[in-house]
Amino acid sequence: MAFISIQFIVFFLIVAVLYYAVPHRFRWALLLGSGMVFYGSSAPWYLLLLAAVTVIAYGGGIVLERQGGEKLPVKKVVLAAAIILLLGILGGFKYLNFFNSVISDVAALAGLNYPSRVLNFILPIGISFYIFQAIAYLIEVYRGAFHAERHFGIFALYQSFFPQILAGPIPRPGALLPQFREKHELDFESITEGLTRMAWGFFKKAVIADRAAIIVNAVFDHPHDYSGIYLILASVLFSIQIYCDFSGYSDIAIGAGRVLGFRLMENFRRPYLSRSMTEFWRRWHISLSTWFRDYLYIPLGGNRVKPARRQFNLFVTFLLSGMWHGAGWNFIAWGALHGFLVVAGIWTARVRDVAARVSGLSRLPALHGKIKQAITFLFAAFAWIFFRANSLEDALYIAGNLGSGVGSLIVNLVTGNRAAVRAATDISRNGLTLGFAKESYNPEMIILAVSLLVLWTVDAVEEHYGDAPLLRTKPAAVRLAVYYLLICGILFFGMFTSQQFIYFRF
Repeated sequence: MAFISIQFIVFFLIVAVLYYAVPHRFRWALLLGSGMVFYGSSAPWYLLLLAAVTVIAYGGGIVLERQGGEKLPVKKVVLAAAIILLLGILGGFKYLNFFNSVISDVAALAGLNYPSRVLNFILPIGISFYIFQAIAYLIEVYRGAFHAERHFGIFALYQSFFPQILAGPIPRPGALLPQFREKHELDFESITEGLTRMAWGFFKKAVIADRAAIIVNAVFDHPHDYSGIYLILASVLFSIQIYCDFSGYSDIAIGAGRVLGFRLMENFRRPYLSRSMTEFWRRWHISLSTWFRDYLYIPLGGNRVKPARRQFNLFVTFLLSGMWHGAGWNFIAWGALHGFLVVAGIWTARVRDVAARVSGLSRLPALHGKIKQAITFLFAAFAWIFFRANSLEDALYIAGNLGSGVGSLIVNLVTGNRAAVRAATDISRNGLTLGFAKESYNPEMIILAVSLLVLWTVDAVEEHYGDAPLLRTKPAAVRLAVYYLLICGILFFGMFTSQQFIYFRF
C-alpha cells in the first residue's frame, strides 16, 4: 500500500478514527492489526518473514536479560547468535546473488569453472529497516540500557508500526516502545501538526521528487545518449529527488505518528545546508547514521583510539553503510567515496583553515559558510551518481563525462555567442526530450523550479528558526492560507504516477 495513494489515505483515516474511538487497552491490538494489513497488502508472505524476525528478537531479548547484568560469555554468544540469524535472513534475500556473482568472477580469473546461478528472490519491502530495528533492540537489552519487553503483542507492534515499517525512521526501543503504553488523548494541535507534516511530505514526493525523477530516469537509464550539461543536470536533480523522496516519506511517517499521538525520531535536518561531509551525515538519514555510529563505529573504538585507527573506523563504517544500501559494486563505491570524503575532511582541516585566513574568508563568515555549503553539496551530488547509476560502469561513464562540452559552453557564454549556447542546450534541436513531451518541457521545468524555490525557502526558514513548528504561532488566517496553497499545490501539480519511494528497495 503506497503512501501516495487513495487507499492509504482511506486506510489512515479509518485507523485514526478507530484509534481514538476504542478504549486505550485495545489500541495496541488495533495498531498491530493495522500494521499487519498495511505490510501484508504488498505481499501476504512478507508477514511470515516479519513474524520470524519478531520472534527471534523477542525471544533473544528475554534470554539476554535472564543472563544477568554481567556481560558473561554465554550472554555474548546469545547476542551473537541472534544477530547472525537476523543478518543471515537479510543476507539471504539481499546479498546472496551478489556474493555468488563475485565468487563466479574470482573463479573465472583463476581459470576455474564455477556454475553461477541467479536465484530469483523478491526483496521484501522494509526488511533492512526492521531487521536493523530488531538488532538495535537486542544490543540495548544486552547493554542493560533497556528492559526486555515481555508483552509479545506490544513488541510485535514495535516491529510492525505501520507509519515507519517500510523505510524508517529506525527507532530506538527506549524512544518508541514506552509510547505504546501511553494513553494518547485526542489533541487538535497534534493532529493539525501531524497532518501538516504529512502534506509537506506529499508535496516533496509528488510535486518535486517524482517530477525530477522523469529527467533523472531518462538520463541515468540511457547515460551513453547524453553528455556534459545533461549529465550534470540529471546528477543535480537526483540529489534533489532522493532528498525530497526520502525526507518526504519520513515527513509522512512522522506526521502520521503525530496524528496518533506518537513522536517518531527526526530523520532529516536540511542536509544540503551542511558545511562539511561529516555534518552532512549528522543531518542525512539520522536514524541510520546514528545506528552505525552507536552499534558499529563506537564498538570499533570510535574517537577513543589513535587518529589513524579512528579514520580507518570511519572508512569501514561508511563502506558497510554503502553495502547496507544495496548489493552492487556501485553502492560499495558510493560508501567508500563518502568514507574517503569524510576522512579527507579530517586530513585537510588545517590546510583549509590556513587558506581561509590567508584569503580573508575567515573574516567573512557568512560568505565562507555559503562556499562550504556549495562545495559540500557538489561532493554529495557527485557521490550520488554512484548511488543512482544502474551499474558501476554507468557511474564511471557519467562521472567521466560530466565536463564534456561544458568548457566550450562556458566560453560561448562569456563571449556572448548566444546562437552556440542555444544550439548546445536547446532540447528540440538536439532531439532530447529528457522524458517530457516537447510541448510540456518548459511548463514542467518552470513548475519544478518554482517548487524547488518553495523547498529552499522552507528549509532556510527552518534552519534559521529551528525545528519548532512556526505555523502554530501564526494567525488562523495565515495558517489556513498555507494549508490551502499546500493542498492545491499537491492536487494540481503532483505527479501521481505510483512511483515507488526510492528507499523501499533497501
